[in-house]
Amino acid sequence: MFKKKKSDFELNSINNNHQEIENKVVSSLPIKSKITEEKKDNPHGFYQFFASLKRRWIVLITVTTGITAIVGFWTYQQSPIYQGKFMLLVEKYEEKGKNDVNNNININGGISPSQLAEIDYNTEIQILSSSSVLLPILEEIAIKYPDIYEDINLENLDNLTIKPLENTKILEVTFKNKNPEKIKYVLDKIADSYLANNLEENKNNINEGLKFVRNQVPQLENQVSSLQNQLQKLRQQYQFIDPQIKATELTQQLITVEKDYLATQVQLQQANSAYINIQQQLNLSPEQAIAVSNLTQSPTYQNSLKQLQDLEVELAVQSAVFTDESPQIITLKEKRENLLKLLRQESNNTLAKNFGNITDQQSIALSTPNQIRTKLTEELLSKANEIKMLQTKIDSLKIVLAQINQHTQKMPDLTRKYTDLQRELQSNTDSLKRFLEIKEKLELEQVQKTVNWRVISPPQKPKKPIYPIPLNNMIIGFLGGLILGTITSLIVDKLDDKIYSLNQLKSYAKQPILGEIPVQKNINSIEKIIHKTLPSFNTHTESPPNWMSKATEIEEYKSSYWIESFRNLYTNISLIGLDSPVISLVISSANPAEGKSTITLNLAKAAAAIGQKVLLIDADLRLPQLHHLLGINNNNGLSDILGKESDLSSVIKKIPEWENLSVITAGQIVLDPTQLLHSKKMQYIIKQLKKSQQFDLILFDSPSILGFSDARIITPHTNGLVLVVKLGKTEKNPLQQVIEQVKISHIPLLGIVANGIKYNDQGGYYRSNYHNYYQSSKTINKSNS
Repeated sequence: MFKKKKSDFELNSINNNHQEIENKVVSSLPIKSKITEEKKDNPHGFYQFFASLKRRWIVLITVTTGITAIVGFWTYQQSPIYQGKFMLLVEKYEEKGKNDVNNNININGGISPSQLAEIDYNTEIQILSSSSVLLPILEEIAIKYPDIYEDINLENLDNLTIKPLENTKILEVTFKNKNPEKIKYVLDKIADSYLANNLEENKNNINEGLKFVRNQVPQLENQVSSLQNQLQKLRQQYQFIDPQIKATELTQQLITVEKDYLATQVQLQQANSAYINIQQQLNLSPEQAIAVSNLTQSPTYQNSLKQLQDLEVELAVQSAVFTDESPQIITLKEKRENLLKLLRQESNNTLAKNFGNITDQQSIALSTPNQIRTKLTEELLSKANEIKMLQTKIDSLKIVLAQINQHTQKMPDLTRKYTDLQRELQSNTDSLKRFLEIKEKLELEQVQKTVNWRVISPPQKPKKPIYPIPLNNMIIGFLGGLILGTITSLIVDKLDDKIYSLNQLKSYAKQPILGEIPVQKNINSIEKIIHKTLPSFNTHTESPPNWMSKATEIEEYKSSYWIESFRNLYTNISLIGLDSPVISLVISSANPAEGKSTITLNLAKAAAAIGQKVLLIDADLRLPQLHHLLGINNNNGLSDILGKESDLSSVIKKIPEWENLSVITAGQIVLDPTQLLHSKKMQYIIKQLKKSQQFDLILFDSPSILGFSDARIITPHTNGLVLVVKLGKTEKNPLQQVIEQVKISHIPLLGIVANGIKYNDQGGYYRSNYHNYYQSSKTINKSNS
């Protein structure tokens, strides 16, 4: 019964305390509005600037007055210097026609005329300022002014300047000296010498141009003549005027011959078929048919054959009247034998070569006129002749096709050769034409002897000095002194770039301040109080601590503003409006050694002390600190589960003194921690931890942002980033760089935790009130007791 009442009392105390802190935080929200109001009441733009100057007004006035006095004294000690000038219109010889020569010189490539003119202008300035041009002029001037060599030093030309006026063809020649009359005399001599040199230069240029043109014209004429002869030979050899027309003709011929060739092949196939059919009907070869035809058309043979036929008729008639032994019959038979002998002899002479040995009956049968056989024989012979004619035509067409194809294959090379010759001939002809025109121009200019340069603004005797100008120097001296004094004052006032106050932090960071952690030198004693007292607030503790024996330590804990600041930090984070059942945060800093690991650990303890399930993950795989602060081993941590297959629960370590606090240490040090943190497995682990809802708060202790990308890799997968800034250590520029990097990376920056708040800083008022409140509470408790 006593244990239960004591536990209820402890729980109610924590709840009341937590509710009281929440009420205080809610009364101060929203954080952004508070900071905005402070900005309006205390702007940090020109105010800080003028405030710094006001603080350093002695330095400002001293430097400004001193610089102005020095400039004024120096100005009135200087001797006046005058400056005279004349302007020379420079029209380059190339612009009047010689550019055509240069174009022909650069037929095969080179710079454009505009580039050439620009280069010539710059070169001309170098020539005009060279010792070879100026030395004769100075020798003439030295007759009247022997000290001219001191005024115009040929090595650097300090007092004599030659420069082109932008976007013009004008050169400005200036000369500075203490003697105005000397200035006019020197400039007159220089102008006269420049014009004389230009006249001589033009004469030399024209002569050189004519010499070059006269050398080039015969060469171009020979090249044109040679190319014309080559074209003529090419046309005569291949019998064409234009290769394109020739190619078209060959193509048309090829199409016509191919059509004729195909038609002849069809006719040949048809003739062969008819020939074979007739030959099968006659059963004769062409030679045999010719022989039979010759025999049937022989008058001698046909006359003998007719006599034989008549004799056979007469013999048949006489045989009916007479016997075989009768003289009439015998005479007729003898005549028949003689006729047969004649027929056999004629037949053998005609048919023996083609038929061999044949009988008289066969010979007579073949030689006997027959209208059908005769017609078939004629057709057979006609088809045989037709076949020979068609075959001969095909052979001729094959030869023609081969010749046309041969000519066609040569046409691309012939066309290319013809085109190259034509192009080269055209180019050389154009060049020859231009050179002839240039030759005429140069010969005309040689007679005229023109000058390209002229003085458009003659030298004048200067009246006002250009140096020094007292008023300008005094104004410049005053402004320079004012600027130098301002810079000196600001340097003196802001030599230290560190942020020392909460107001400075708000001004430069322009971010919500989530927590204000005071300076605490004796952290070990505070840790002992936390270890002894906070675990007793867990409602699941099996054996509650001796409350009465720890009453004094609890009072010390309650009066500790340092510990309460972490409760306040967690309350602000929980009320910031994160729409997530599991809050996951990355805690980092701009630079190392700003207390982020200590703040992360104590924030986790503060959240665990009020019943929140907290998982603390040491994501600093480069220089992990949490396992040292907790006094546990660093075996089997985050790097181990990311680098190999293992169960997530195997790396989650429970802290014996803190029931609601779990930790994942960094694990084994790896060479490339960025690769592990950027892996898909890291993202999966974060998702699983959120999805499981095993913890209410997940805190990642990450390396500093400057120089490392670890925090920016992890933060997108969490609710946001909390930045730790240690007053008196963090500098303004690194802090601005970190905030800028976070903005560029589109990472949600929830706010800043100010570490190292001093008692007299703005947060010290809250600490003082907090301390006075608990002092009053202790007084009331003593009076009640």
